[in-house]
Amino acid sequence: SLTGASAEDVFFHFLSDVLKLRCLPDMEGNKFKLTPVDWVAKAIVGIALKEGYASGSVFHPAVPGNSISIADLTEVFQLLGYRNLQIMDFVQWREMIIADPIRFKSWSFCAALTVEGHGIDSMADCTVGVQAMKEAVGEDIGNFKAIACLEQQIRWCVAQGLLPAPESGTLRMPDEV
Repeated sequence: SLTGASAEDVFFHFLSDVLKLRCLPDMEGNKFKLTPVDWVAKAIVGIALKEGYASGSVFHPAVPGNSISIADLTEVFQLLGYRNLQIMDFVQWREMIIADPIRFKSWSFCAALTVEGHGIDSMADCTVGVQAMKEAVGEDIGNFKAIACLEQQIRWCVAQGLLPAPESGTLRMPDEV
């Protein structure tokens, strides 16, 4: 949540594949929940150690309201200096990704995406998970900004050589926009 450090997970591979193709899928809704893994880890430990949570209960760790859309993702890429990214028909984009799983590592993630709606996370009840996260993290998670988290993640991945640098070769700072 502080550094933007990121594992090479399915969302990272999605970002990487978008930059490889120079295309973003045309999708509606808030598709991606960005909840810092350190917060989720603290919540899991807190839940495991706290009496009162029923054994066998399910806790969804995604924080409501902390999702991003393709428009948000496009805005962050542009802010950081990525240019000439195109919007592509969702079905065609997804078919290109799925057709070449060697080149595009997000194929399994993309196969589950839909063009409409707010993603699978929006269907889950996050109430108890959010309460557990608030108790464990001890921070006001309501002030968490998903777009700022995304920007940090991309900056960190570029600095580590995991994502390509923007066309300018350097990441633009927010005051340069």
